Amino acid sequence: MAAMEEEIFLESGKVRDGIPHEREVIYVGRNGQKVERVQVNVDDAMTSFIYKPLTNYPNKGKEVWLQVNLFVRIPEVNIPKILYFSQALEPEKEWMVFEDLGELEHSFSWDMMLKTSEFIPYWHLLPTTVLPGEFEGHTSKTKEIQSFILAKDIQTKQLFKSLGFLDDQITYFYEDILRQDQLENEIVISHGDLYPLNIAEVNNQVYIFDWEYAHTNSVFWDLYTLMDITSPQYRRLIIEQDSRLAILTRYISVRENLQSPTQGNFIMDYHKYSALYSVWLLLLIEEDIAQERFEKSALLRQYNETLEILKIVLGYLKYTNGQFF
Repeated sequence: MAAMEEEIFLESGKVRDGIPHEREVIYVGRNGQKVERVQVNVDDAMTSFIYKPLTNYPNKGKEVWLQVNLFVRIPEVNIPKILYFSQALEPEKEWMVFEDLGELEHSFSWDMMLKTSEFIPYWHLLPTTVLPGEFEGHTSKTKEIQSFILAKDIQTKQLFKSLGFLDDQITYFYEDILRQDQLENEIVISHGDLYPLNIAEVNNQVYIFDWEYAHTNSVFWDLYTLMDITSPQYRRLIIEQDSRLAILTRYISVRENLQSPTQGNFIMDYHKYSALYSVWLLLLIEEDIAQERFEKSALLRQYNETLEILKIVLGYLKYTNGQFF
């Protein structure tokens, strides 16, 4: 297979002259690079590939490294294969060719999240030493976020007040979440960007895409991006609390079956983690609105989604932690 791709693609990533082909843009990366479906006609046979240039320059070589060193350790997880890749040293010239799994449908349904939660433990249970220390994600970690919110104490309290939260709720957030150590619960290998648009079901099999942000992080990060993270770039379907609990319970069950149970009060700790990140996002969104960094209607939608999630997770903590606000 590799030999055929080498006959099709030049080192520049372009298809060789004389080979009939069509290119279709699938999406545009953070740096403006286009991920495309390339259909080529060789010997009267149509073959389709996914052409992916480096969509985030600091992640040069990362996905190829992961395929060679990490993915072979988790055969239980379906991951699209890299068939060929450039040898370029310059990140802006790097590209990869993936197998094409066809037209993908991405779902924000809780059922898809439930299915995905069964596979997350397989990479979470790998030794963190498998990953190079310089591998980083795209979002601040827990302690940085705690420091950020504490540094914006006035804005944070104004935020809570403006949203109708009571003094007891604010005190609980500060004392039991914001000033608490070990909110990470456990440090694991994280996919890094496991939101539903990086997940698809193909022939009744769940596939996990786009691992370029893999790094070590809290055991909760992948679950948070799966269930609760929001963005102005897509609409987040808010899942019911029963569904959130079912997803967490399924993850815990798989961990137990793999003889590596979760630590501490896992479900309650997840809700604290989600609450922390939700407050952080609300503060960031307010700044984005003030500075017109994105379309206002999209930011307002994201704000409302994040607020609803915050109310749900704090509502759960209210009854499970003996706090009747």
